[in-house]
Amino acid sequence: MKVTLERLPESRVQLQIEIDDERLEKSLDSAYKRLAQKNRFPGFRPGKAPRPIVERAVGREGLIREALDKLVPAAYNEAIETENVDAIGQPDLEIEQLEPVKFTATVPIRPTVALNDYHSIRVDPEPVEVTSEMVEEQVLLLRRRHATQVPVDRAIQWDDVIIADVKASEDGNQFLDDENAEFPLREGKVLFVPGLAEEFLGMNKGDEKTFDIAVPEDFQVEQLKGKTATFTLTIHEVKEEQLPEADDEFANLVNADEFPDFASLRARIESDMKTSLENDAESKFRNSVIDKLVEGATLEYPRVLVEHEIDHLVREAMGNNQQQYQMYLQQLGRSEADFRETWREAADMRLRRSLVISELAEAEGLDVSAEEIEEELDTLVAPMGDDAARFRQMFATEEGVSTIRRNLLSRKTLERLAAIARGELQEEQA
Repeated sequence: MKVTLERLPESRVQLQIEIDDERLEKSLDSAYKRLAQKNRFPGFRPGKAPRPIVERAVGREGLIREALDKLVPAAYNEAIETENVDAIGQPDLEIEQLEPVKFTATVPIRPTVALNDYHSIRVDPEPVEVTSEMVEEQVLLLRRRHATQVPVDRAIQWDDVIIADVKASEDGNQFLDDENAEFPLREGKVLFVPGLAEEFLGMNKGDEKTFDIAVPEDFQVEQLKGKTATFTLTIHEVKEEQLPEADDEFANLVNADEFPDFASLRARIESDMKTSLENDAESKFRNSVIDKLVEGATLEYPRVLVEHEIDHLVREAMGNNQQQYQMYLQQLGRSEADFRETWREAADMRLRRSLVISELAEAEGLDVSAEEIEEELDTLVAPMGDDAARFRQMFATEEGVSTIRRNLLSRKTLERLAAIARGELQEEQA
């Protein structure tokens, strides 16, 4: 067997394979026996027809093609082993010639990643500040959650709670019919489409109004982008929110055991906000560091990995219910291919990030020990109480341990990269 290997762009190789006559002849002999067994030949019992009879019936080409069903996969597997091809997907096979048998196999191979001088990466984390205005805004949101709603006989104002019928159509086709819908009217918050919330202002209980709104080009529903929608509003009730005072009594209302007074409640809100902002800042910092690592790296990878990443993103967004997925596509008015294309950029970036992080782990000699996996298992099952043993058994499968190991290694690698970007490793070495 002759094998010629050519490296192609995007982490692919093409193997040109030619089968020698002796090997073909053995395959033809096996092929004729299969055909004799599964086909009827007059005058012969199943499997007993001689090769000349079988070959005359199916033709030389037919016999060769039957042989190729077994011969080509075997020859391909032998070729990638001989040529040390690190294949990561199924090959595209193309028969070029039948006698002698020649075929090409184009196959994706493992990506190549070359990191830059990543030890020089430096990123300054964003400073975190919790202002009094930010705390007051959260206090207001908490007060609204504990507000009472009182019916009023006046025109609608911002922050009122409305009960209304909301109907909408485009070119005579109704796309919204929401009866007795109840919602707060917040200034600056978009209600379905920009401009709709403002139309409620000044209306009274019992009023009905019909009007047109130009739907923006960037609207999320495809068939409504840039169209003119006709809305009809019918007001059934207007309620005013009466907020509790921000005092000790309110703190007790939220949680008397935790907050004896308003000062303790406010302090908790400020503390929680600071923790949340610090977490957000750390996330942005790490994303920025990874971006710099990706920017400086040279990567080559096959398209099939991007397609797999798109599969993951779509599954994460839509779940595994194929019927619901198809219904969602119909609602959007988009084909599956078009919808998948919207995920391509995100999939490509996620793949690039994953590849450089894996390469960094190898470059830094990072690994995860069996003890670390056991500790992570303990952490995962600890909240399960009496079911801890059962959940531990579920996590302790080969696939589960592999996932835990992968997550731990990724976490450890990102911590190392963050330390590099802060200059902490340089300080330790100094």
